[in-house]
Amino acid sequence: MSINQLIYISQAVRKMSLEDLNTIQKQSKSNNQPIEVTGSLFYNGGWFLQVLEGPEVILNNLYNKIEKDPRHKDSRILYNEPAKFRTFPRWSMNMVNLDDRQSDKYVELVEVIEAAKTDRKIGSVSPAATLLKIFKS
Repeated sequence: MSINQLIYISQAVRKMSLEDLNTIQKQSKSNNQPIEVTGSLFYNGGWFLQVLEGPEVILNNLYNKIEKDPRHKDSRILYNEPAKFRTFPRWSMNMVNLDDRQSDKYVELVEVIEAAKTDRKIGSVSPAATLLKIFKS
């Protein structure tokens, strides 16, 4: 089965609590597992950055559903490309809350989100490609 990786950024309509983020993760896991979608959601300073991995048609349908979620606005796809392998194969949905500053990749991930918010590159590389590189290494 061929897979795609879809990465989008969006802005939360309000500050998300730990409970809010746990609810999102739990819902995502139960929704994604049966449709063979994996990925990770990153939250920082009121912004979401999410990587979704799975069959292209399923990802497009899922993104259309996500786009309508009232917990965020101004959703924008940064990357939607075929992939040779999954970067997050173990997680039907991982969650990284960068607001708690506990991530071992904190500085790199915050830079990716900041670059994605303003549509700028990191060096000569897109934020999406940088994000995938962080987790492939």
